Amino acid sequence: MSAEPEGERREQEQTDAETEAPATTASDVETPAIEDAPIGFDQLFEILKNERRRRVLGYLIESGEEVTLDELAEAIAARETGKDVRQITSQERKRVYVGLYQCHLPKMHDYGAISYNKPRGRIEPGEHTLLFERYLSVDEGPDDSAWTRYHSTLSLTATLLLVVPVLVGAVTSNAPLLIVAALLVGGLVGVSTLRFLR
Repeated sequence: MSAEPEGERREQEQTDAETEAPATTASDVETPAIEDAPIGFDQLFEILKNERRRRVLGYLIESGEEVTLDELAEAIAARETGKDVRQITSQERKRVYVGLYQCHLPKMHDYGAISYNKPRGRIEPGEHTLLFERYLSVDEGPDDSAWTRYHSTLSLTATLLLVVPVLVGAVTSNAPLLIVAALLVGGLVGVSTLRFLR
């Protein structure tokens, strides 16, 4: 029998090793638990309590790659104003840029939410981005306002139904019924109006 050439044998061994090694995908990576992280709930929610910081995290998670501060400021300004990136004004972009540069990005970098190279103006997901991701709201944006409007409309309808007891109380001069119904109507109208206008 003829011996197998050395190069072919090494190639075969490498192919066998690659076949046996399990492939690791992004979905296989487990999200770290807060208990195992070097930051606590206070720091975690300190970052997440600000809407602009949540938008930064959401944008970086969506893109999954390094971005410039200019790109990030434009994207966040567009999300905040509800405009396309090409439609935002230089003033809107500058307002977001300054806030990110001076306040939000350094704080997020300190807690490991992002990796921020300030001299180069480059931002990418950080050491603990996955930890923050688990607490981000999945449905932000226009759907939230539609849901709020739905509940506000429902509250206004309920308010209208309570007007009937007020009218009945006024006609029959039943003071306690009139006072309770008026308080309920006033409360519902106030809450519904505030939620609807948000």
